[in-house]
Amino acid sequence: MNRKKRLRKKRLRASLLGLIVIIGITAASFAVRGLGSENKNNEEKPPKEQPQEEPVKEEPKPEVIHDITINIKATGDIMFHPSQIDGAYDAETKTYDFHNSFKAVKDILSDADLAIANFEGTTAGNEVYSYQGYPLFNAPDEVLDAIKDAGFDVLSTANNHSLDTRKAGLIRTVQQINVRGMDSIGTYVEKPQTRVLIKDVQGIKVAFLSYTEMLNGLDSVMSPEDLDTLINIIDETKMKEDIAYAKEQKADVIIAVLHWGNEYARAQTATQEAVADMLFTEGADIILGSHPHVIQPAKTLEYGGKTKFVAYSMGNFLSNQRVETLVPYGMTEEVSKYTEDGVVIDIEIEKKGETGEVSIKKIEYIPLWVYKGKTADGGTEHVVYPIMEYIESKDVDANSKTRMNRSYSDTMAQMNAE
Repeated sequence: MNRKKRLRKKRLRASLLGLIVIIGITAASFAVRGLGSENKNNEEKPPKEQPQEEPVKEEPKPEVIHDITINIKATGDIMFHPSQIDGAYDAETKTYDFHNSFKAVKDILSDADLAIANFEGTTAGNEVYSYQGYPLFNAPDEVLDAIKDAGFDVLSTANNHSLDTRKAGLIRTVQQINVRGMDSIGTYVEKPQTRVLIKDVQGIKVAFLSYTEMLNGLDSVMSPEDLDTLINIIDETKMKEDIAYAKEQKADVIIAVLHWGNEYARAQTATQEAVADMLFTEGADIILGSHPHVIQPAKTLEYGGKTKFVAYSMGNFLSNQRVETLVPYGMTEEVSKYTEDGVVIDIEIEKKGETGEVSIKKIEYIPLWVYKGKTADGGTEHVVYPIMEYIESKDVDANSKTRMNRSYSDTMAQMNAE
């Protein structure tokens, strides 16, 4: 009995031990499968994407409108007398070349945003009129090639020599200027839609009007209709209309080019002052004068808190007028010497980007003197010299330097004159 009990206990212990082993193996199997499943899940699941931050929207910056500054260079009468025409002629090629006269000022003029002068004479060809000087000026077309190459952009053609070769010459002169890419003001091929030239110069709208006080009596060769439409003669009503038109076109600057005053007089007339006052009052900003062939005062004036500028006469830019040629005709040396003097008026105009306000920022003066002499081959040359650049040059002789010194002093005395 006791032996059976012991046997049953022994079998029970063996069964319990087996059950424990089975339970252990089963648990281990589940553990292994669970670990593998976890690793598998770790391998299969992609990493979670991090949420992207929304970019911060910046407030748009206001557009910056920059200030604009332009440079305008203006000068006086460009004339061609017989000695100039003859001096530019090449007998071998039977051609004309006037570039030499402008060689010393080309860099100055080309540096401007716009350069303007008075072209006093005509280019009518030589079929009807010969090439000639005073009193009926008619120059070869090649003078315009040299003028263009020197840097000029606009030529005023309303002056007392506009009709020297009559209506046909006036028209052909305008055509020859325009075909070379320059603008003409004051005379026209046909009745214009407007007498005002408006040019956009680097973002500043500049309006030009041009008028002459006289026509040397040659207005009689024109019909009243042609006289009214093809050439501008100083007329208060028309000038007021032109300024009003320029304002309607939103011109920033209005420049009037006037051929007026008394020849060889170094002071302006009361009529010049009255016309200038009228133009400034109406809204013109700058007046550039020619005709006297000598330099008259230039000055700034205030109108309604705005600075205006007038040069009553800029003298001769290029001509054969000088002591040697005028004294034999009865003019004194004291008067004739001033015909050798010229000036480039260097005007800086500024337009404020934020306000649109336009003003004359700066005015400077470049005195000129015309040299006349002989070339190496015995010809005659006329050269426009900027005085301060050549006063010490070896290219200029002692006598010329003395005359340059006199010219410089007399010219600068007229600038900003009270």
